[in-house]
Amino acid sequence: MKKISIAVLVLMLNICMISLEVISDEASQPWEKIKEEDGVVVYSRDIDGSDIIKVKTQVVIDANMAVIRSILDDVSNRKKWVPFLEESRILNKYSITEKLEYSHFTAPWPASDRDFIYRHRLLYEDDKKIVFLMNVVEDELMPAQNGIVRADMIESQYTLLSLNNNKTKVELIFYADPKGWLPDWLINKIQQLLPYRMLLNLKGVAENMMSKK
Repeated sequence: MKKISIAVLVLMLNICMISLEVISDEASQPWEKIKEEDGVVVYSRDIDGSDIIKVKTQVVIDANMAVIRSILDDVSNRKKWVPFLEESRILNKYSITEKLEYSHFTAPWPASDRDFIYRHRLLYEDDKKIVFLMNVVEDELMPAQNGIVRADMIESQYTLLSLNNNKTKVELIFYADPKGWLPDWLINKIQQLLPYRMLLNLKGVAENMMSKK
């Protein structure tokens, strides 16, 4: 019981700390709506001390939360809906709520491919809401490779909110630094495009799965 209580306490503290950081960040730099297309809404905001913007995307999907979660958890099939993804795999499972993952993204010439090693954590789960958080880490399980730039996923968070049995609101917050020589204006274009495409593709895959049930 003590181990369970400590684990729950640590999880609650993590959620509280992240919530306080989000509230403080949003108070200083409000979100600005920059695009709404194909049912996907894109917001951005500046980050103090950085030339790279943070992006938030939202979409309502005609699928239940369980279906969408199954797609997010299916590492082997992420290439079907995540643009430019060459490979994604689990390196280590720490618990039922936390794992270490690796993702490799292709880039057009003359840019180099990018990769990430990140902790994937389930922050919150109940019948109506699920929250996943991904943050980059360094780990010897996947050393840096020649020709691939090790990028920095500063923050990536999925929030699934059940609206009814067959409709779910999905939010993706994305903030990453691809490193290397890419200019800031191009990085910010990628920041806006990638999450939009991800949610649009996720919507298509999830609704196609629902239509076959």
